[in-house]
Amino acid sequence: MQPKLSEKETQILIALSKVIKGKRLEKAKSQRIFADEYEIQKSLISRLENCNNEPKLFSLWKIANALEINPSELFQLVEKELGENIILIDK
Repeated sequence: MQPKLSEKETQILIALSKVIKGKRLEKAKSQRIFADEYEIQKSLISRLENCNNEPKLFSLWKIANALEINPSELFQLVEKELGENIILIDK
């Protein structure tokens, strides 16, 4: 069982899901076709797009490559989607 996410962590996952789904739809690919073409588990794509998974670094890297963007660009798009600087560590 995964620990409960904080509100900030949830916001980041929502932004990530929007970016991944949006970029996938720009490629006009269903989850199944996208997953099959790039050898990514369809269930992973589904869980990420529905905010049901906290992804691993290597999963994000592979998805970014499949979306034909750099991992750094994926994070920039997530930051842009958030519209604010979210800091996970309280000082």
